[in-house]
Amino acid sequence: MNPRFPLRKIHLLIFLSFIVGVLWASSSGYAFKNPNIELKQVRIIGLDQSAVALEGVLEIFNPNDMGSRFSGYQYQLDVEGQRLMTGESDRSFEIPAQKTVSITIPAAVQLNDLLTLGKKNLLNKDLIYVISGTAFLDSWLGKIPLPFSYQDTFNLSDLLREKTRQFLQDF
Repeated sequence: MNPRFPLRKIHLLIFLSFIVGVLWASSSGYAFKNPNIELKQVRIIGLDQSAVALEGVLEIFNPNDMGSRFSGYQYQLDVEGQRLMTGESDRSFEIPAQKTVSITIPAAVQLNDLLTLGKKNLLNKDLIYVISGTAFLDSWLGKIPLPFSYQDTFNLSDLLREKTRQFLQDF
């Protein structure tokens, strides 16, 4: 008698049970929908001698009847097509069924990097920036990447004027 034979039967039984479960779930009318992810707002929350502190608000709506779990996100900031920074978080978070959750994403851009852009004669015009990234939805299939993006403009000379104003107030 082959001792591996019962093990193969057990594996076959588990596999067939899985297939039956998937078929039953799909025939029951339930269809999982990806959560809606939108970067709603990006704002400057502070300036110091070396960096501009930013904050983004990521809103995630879960349209499903079950809660969803995310294992984190990653993002990048491009200004005038030049990558200025990247960041990520592996802090997991839950989103209840049919609810919206707001996640605050902190970031900091070095003033030297912005001034390098200014040397390209971009000091007196509005600069286009894009923050894009991916949130990772946990599922039984593994991590499902869900992209998000936000585009807007800022004026570097206005930022520097604000930094000077804040410096003079503190002086």
